[in-house]
Amino acid sequence: MMRQVAMALTAAALLVGLCGVVRAQPGVTVKDGKLYRDGKVYRGIGVNYCDLFQELIADGTNQRTLNGLRFLGDKGIPFVRFWACGFWPSDWDLYLADTEEWFRRMDLVVKTAEETGVGLIPDLLWTIQTPPQLVGEFQDQWGNPGSKTHAFMRQYVQEVVTRYKDSPTIWGWEFTNELNLHCDLPNGMEFLGQSIPHLKYNVAKDTRNLWTHEMAGVAYAAFADEVRKHDTYRFITTGNSCPRTCAYHIGKKLPEIWGDDDREQAFEAFVWYAPAALDVVSVHSYGDAPEKLMYAGQQGIGPTIAVAKEFATRRGKPLFVGEFAGLGPEELEPKFKDYQTEYLESFLSSKVDLAAYWVFDYTADRKGMGLVRQDNEWAWVIEQIVEYNRKVAQQLEEEAR
Repeated sequence: MMRQVAMALTAAALLVGLCGVVRAQPGVTVKDGKLYRDGKVYRGIGVNYCDLFQELIADGTNQRTLNGLRFLGDKGIPFVRFWACGFWPSDWDLYLADTEEWFRRMDLVVKTAEETGVGLIPDLLWTIQTPPQLVGEFQDQWGNPGSKTHAFMRQYVQEVVTRYKDSPTIWGWEFTNELNLHCDLPNGMEFLGQSIPHLKYNVAKDTRNLWTHEMAGVAYAAFADEVRKHDTYRFITTGNSCPRTCAYHIGKKLPEIWGDDDREQAFEAFVWYAPAALDVVSVHSYGDAPEKLMYAGQQGIGPTIAVAKEFATRRGKPLFVGEFAGLGPEELEPKFKDYQTEYLESFLSSKVDLAAYWVFDYTADRKGMGLVRQDNEWAWVIEQIVEYNRKVAQQLEEEAR
C-alpha cells in the first residue's frame, strides 16, 4: 500500500513539474504567446530564400539553390522562408501534369534542409490571385468556402502538410504573401485588367476580383482549419505585411478615406489581419527613408517595430517580421548598414519572436541594393544576422535564469 502511495505521489509531482512545459516535437509551436523550439522558448532571425523551390520547378536538376541552402547551413542561419508553390499560374503546369515529379523536386529542398540543419517556413500559396485562375473563378470565391478555389487550397495544403509534417526541418506553415495589402482599396479597380498570356495570368477588371478584409478573414480561417486537420503542433501564420496606415479608414469607408488611423483604429485593423485561428502574427517592414515609415502614430524603424510587437502581445501571439531590410533609393545606399543595424537592434530590444531578411540569392542574375549572395558586396548581412542571433540566444539565456 505504501509503495502505491509513493508511486502516486511521484506521478503527481511529475505532473506538477510538467505544468507549463512544452514537450519537444519537430518544428516550432506556440504556447502562452511565445514560440517554443525543442521544448524551450525561442526567438531568432533568418532569411527569405524565395527562389529555393522556384528554380527547381523550372529545372529539376538545378542545384544552385540547394547549394545556397547548404551555404546558409554552414553559416549558421537558423531558417529560411520561401514559397513552396508556383508564383505565376504557368508555374503550376508541372504540378497539374505530374504531381509526383513536383513533390520529388520539393523533396530535394526538404532533404537538403534536413542535412544542413536549416529550418523551413514554407509559404503554400504565395500569389493569392493564382488559385482562382487555375480553377476558372474570380477572386471573390476566396470568400466562399464551398468554391473550387477553396477546394484547390484544401487539396494542396493536405498534400504538402501530410507529406512533410514529420520532418524536423519544417518550422511552421504560412498561407500567402501580403494579402492584406489587396484589401478594401478604394482604387482597387485600377490594379485589375492585367493579362500576361505566356504566364497564363489574367485578372479581369471586374468587381468580383476586388478584395475586402472580410473575404481575407474567411480565407485565413479556412487555411488554418485545413492545416490543423493534419498538424496540430506547428505554428500557422498569414504572410501579411504591416497593415496600411489607413487600413481602418479604408476598411470602414470613413469620409476621410485615406486618413491615418489613430492607435486604437490601427489596433482594430491589426486584429482583422491577425485572426484567432492563426497563432503567429505576420508583418513586413522596409527601412527606405525611415522618417517616412509610419504606423499607429509611430515613426521610424524602432518605434513601428515596437508598436507591432505591442499589438501582437495584446493579441496573445508571437510576432513574425516575415520580411525586413534597410532598403532605399540608390542615393540612400550609404545608409543601408545603419538602417539594417537599427532593424536588428529593434528586434533585440522589442524581443521580436521571428524575423526574416529580404532577400538571399534571388534569381541567378538579379542585382540590387541588399540582394545578398554568398560573396557579393552585401554578404556581410549574413554575418551580421549570425552575430545578432548570438545576442538573442544570450538574451534568452538571461531570461531563463
